Amino acid sequence: MELNIESLKLVCPCSESPAEKVVYSTDSSCMQGELLAVTWPENLEQLQKLIRFATREKVSLIPRGGGTSLVGGCVPQSSIVVDMSRLNKIKRLILEEKTVIAEAGVYLDNLNNSLSKYNLEFPIKPGSHAGCTIGGMIATNAAGLLSKKFGKVDGWVSEITFMDGTGKLFTFEGNEAKKLAGSEGTCGFIVEAKLKLLEISENFSSDLFEFENLQGMSEKLNALKNDDAAIAIEYINPIASKLVGMTAKEHLLVKYSNDKGKLDIDEASKVWKMRENLYSVIFNAGFTKIEDPFFEEGVERFLDWINKQNVPAYGHIGYGIIHPHFRREEDIERMNNAVKELHGQLAGEHGIGLLKKKYAPLGITTRIKEIKAAYDPSNIMNRGKVI
Repeated sequence: MELNIESLKLVCPCSESPAEKVVYSTDSSCMQGELLAVTWPENLEQLQKLIRFATREKVSLIPRGGGTSLVGGCVPQSSIVVDMSRLNKIKRLILEEKTVIAEAGVYLDNLNNSLSKYNLEFPIKPGSHAGCTIGGMIATNAAGLLSKKFGKVDGWVSEITFMDGTGKLFTFEGNEAKKLAGSEGTCGFIVEAKLKLLEISENFSSDLFEFENLQGMSEKLNALKNDDAAIAIEYINPIASKLVGMTAKEHLLVKYSNDKGKLDIDEASKVWKMRENLYSVIFNAGFTKIEDPFFEEGVERFLDWINKQNVPAYGHIGYGIIHPHFRREEDIERMNNAVKELHGQLAGEHGIGLLKKKYAPLGITTRIKEIKAAYDPSNIMNRGKVI
């Protein structure tokens, strides 16, 4: 469809230049879409006018944070991308509550850097922590390296300010705010949030365990899951281990909230840096398609299946999320069947977006349809995603 760009320019800053179309027609999923224009609202008034413009023109709006989605969550489909990066104020720190109010476009690392002078942090840390935004983290209900201890974003959001698909502004607290976490921009814009914070502890230590087989790894994993001091348990399978220069064995990388770990400071820093770089290393080795199945139990059977496929994998095994990497779509189809047979879930932390739409769990689609019916009656918000 054609877009009246001159009318859009009266609403808020925007562009339809070829360069912007290259950047904003995709995200970290590498899926390609069709961009009509990109906009950069600078305040809530501009965002509200943009919503009314989209309703009038019957065009979809795609909320975009850092563009780190791995499932095509902010890939346009003949739509307008709304880059939230200019709504980036850290508005208020409430020290007595250990909470902070931040706008959607605030980058996670920027937030934590600002909080560090008060010895506070937001403890949910996805692998994309340098590039992800608060709004995007809430929209996908992000997890991360410390998920074994701290869970997902929805447990750390006490209040959300939300502009729906008609331009109305709402404030949701408690369970109502939780319901919006993971809605992937399909019902409206998360414009700011009140987040719970944690005091930073310097008393951390780490261990790296190596195993000849999955049985030995599984026994250690069960012991670590019962260890309250183990705040992060990361898994690296033999294929991934070899790609990053370690021995081709099963590995567990553990962070403790005390000094029981055996690695010295330099060793721990090096090995955690390696873990953060795993995605890039494996991607550059040609395994460009990353998945995120989740298992409440029985993850070892899935890991056995993955190893037999000679597929590199790693993940937040303390929480039950594994990240296998594939070269071909047909291999992912076979993995999906294996996950279902083993009673796992296909979407652990990356969301549904476009890529996993046909596999979206009924519970998720039902919840989003209910919210969308109430808050996006014209269906302008992230049309075509999830449901």
